[in-house]
Amino acid sequence: MARLKKGMEDVRSSYRKRLLAIMSFLAFGASMVVVLLSLNAVLSRIPATDSLMKEARKGTLSPSLVLVLDGVGFVAVLLLSALAAKIQRQSFRDYGLPLGEAFRKRFWQGLGWGFSLAFLVIGITHVLGGFSFGMVALSPRAIVVYGVTWAISFVLVGLFEEFLYRGYALYTLSTGFGFWPAAVLLSALFAGLHLANAGEGIIGAFDVMLYSVFACFTLKRTGTLWFAVGLHAAWDFSLTFIYSVPGSGLHATGHLLSSRLHGAAWLTGGSAGPEGSAVGLVVLGLSFWLFPKLFPGSRLVGETSPPAE
Repeated sequence: MARLKKGMEDVRSSYRKRLLAIMSFLAFGASMVVVLLSLNAVLSRIPATDSLMKEARKGTLSPSLVLVLDGVGFVAVLLLSALAAKIQRQSFRDYGLPLGEAFRKRFWQGLGWGFSLAFLVIGITHVLGGFSFGMVALSPRAIVVYGVTWAISFVLVGLFEEFLYRGYALYTLSTGFGFWPAAVLLSALFAGLHLANAGEGIIGAFDVMLYSVFACFTLKRTGTLWFAVGLHAAWDFSLTFIYSVPGSGLHATGHLLSSRLHGAAWLTGGSAGPEGSAVGLVVLGLSFWLFPKLFPGSRLVGETSPPAE
């Protein structure tokens, strides 16, 4: 009888934890939606930014728009997460972005990984006849201006998107459903929203989801999102500025080369760009094999024991 009573109490406790996790996640998500819609409404009333937003909806992205949208977005998610930590009496470090580790070793390791992934994807695509480098498309001064601006922009993209999907949201859903179910759910959401980009397709979205799962894997292994932030920034910067190809279906102003993708969509990714190609899927898949060999794993903040190998 006592064992049955304890079992029923455990079930009730589990349901309470899941309900609290869902309610907290929905409150956080709703708050972010309000912030982003408000930002969109404000920018739409400014002629210069409204024009940039219309171009982005058609598939052309500018660094100035990214700086504003992702910069404000990151500040918003940072403040909301800090407020949630205070209300729920949690440590901000639990959300995977400890400020004391900002732009330190894990970030630079992630940058190296991201540049390497992009180099492999473009290199293999080039060898197989799907990519031509073309000529340098910018003046020396423009290379510096656009290079620096895009670099800062994509660091902000990495900070905003990684912390939005794999910070408080992932931590909160994990408390009710476990790490990997929450990671897969949020990765699917992350990928699904990319389908709103002009030029993005199903394969590209699947690649984005696979990347997102890998980013969760790096969080699980290193205990911090800083690796994923560096990886995200380097991957986007490499494809968009250096190799000058579409990223998630979007073209960019101020890219380095007059490069060209040509050939079958499975090789080039078509309108989605190389991240929607079979080559991108294979290279990203290899990361799942190589990463745990180079990073044996520590543990997530708040875990009492290292993750199972």
